[in-house]
Amino acid sequence: MTSDRAHRTYGIDLLRGVACAAVLLFHYLSRGPRAGWMPGVLDSRIEPVARYGYLGVHLFFMVSGYVIFMSAEGRSAREFVASRVARLYPALWVACTLTMLLVVFSGDQRFLVSWSDYAWNLTLVPQYVGARFVDGAYWSLAVELQFYLMVWLVLRTSSMARVELLLWAWLCIAMADALRPMYPAERWLIANWAPLFSLGAVTYLASSRGWTRQRAALAATAGALALWHSVKEAAHLAHEWNGDGPNPVVVALLLCVAAASFMLFGLGTLRVGRTAWATVPGKLTYPVYLVHQVAGYLAYGWLVSETHAPRTTVGIVIMLSVAVGWVIHRGIEQRFAPRLRRAIIGVGERKSA
Repeated sequence: MTSDRAHRTYGIDLLRGVACAAVLLFHYLSRGPRAGWMPGVLDSRIEPVARYGYLGVHLFFMVSGYVIFMSAEGRSAREFVASRVARLYPALWVACTLTMLLVVFSGDQRFLVSWSDYAWNLTLVPQYVGARFVDGAYWSLAVELQFYLMVWLVLRTSSMARVELLLWAWLCIAMADALRPMYPAERWLIANWAPLFSLGAVTYLASSRGWTRQRAALAATAGALALWHSVKEAAHLAHEWNGDGPNPVVVALLLCVAAASFMLFGLGTLRVGRTAWATVPGKLTYPVYLVHQVAGYLAYGWLVSETHAPRTTVGIVIMLSVAVGWVIHRGIEQRFAPRLRRAIIGVGERKSA
């Protein structure tokens, strides 16, 4: 990795940490208290800010567009699959199992799913069979997987040279979906999230190959459609929250800040050195995301009855989420992900021999 590319990667990892922190604050200081899963935490001064933390997922999708295109460049379809499987599944299997066992042990019917649902969650495709998510946060993994499948098809059909044309087609579908939402397009082509992934992909193409008029137009179109979809989403959330939802204007401003920050780091305009603040988030974001929500709500319920201090307990739960994420990273990801990747590539080599 060149020094320039390394600096861009460190910046992207830093943004992952920011996105993860935003989602944690959203679940612990807004969604959880609103739903009654974290009694005593709701604060009229903090919640109106924390409610916008759900936009961390939007930043995740931008980053994913960038990182997935970077990881796909120069790789075969099988190598791409091996890298994604090794990255996603080991941590998921452990985090999902841990969450399921905690829910069963607690007997909390609010979060309990069937063992069949649990088994489907381990495949990362429960949405295809109508199974419930073990943890509601896993919905974004389903979106990510759909994006990975689309990139795999591009690699499998040797279409990477035409990827900008494919991005235009995807954005056209996203525009049609914005005008008139279409369930098949959102389910199979993640049309409502296409602008965020596309913005990430175009930023990577520009950072590695330079700007062209077409890439600039792609970035502008993706950004405009991302705003459009996000404002529509905010209006939907406002209705879902009985009128007390995110302000569309604030959502638009925050998304612009997130997109601008992402592009500045992705293009290398803003640089970050190799420090713990930049590298650790890249390692911990995924496992922390996997364990923070349902397990965090349960941990809060157990601990607050002992501490009788809701805000202190939230801090403890955040530290526990990070600690468990670190254990999963060091004990599972670092040990088993490389082996799984080599095994998948090895199977392909043996079949082609």
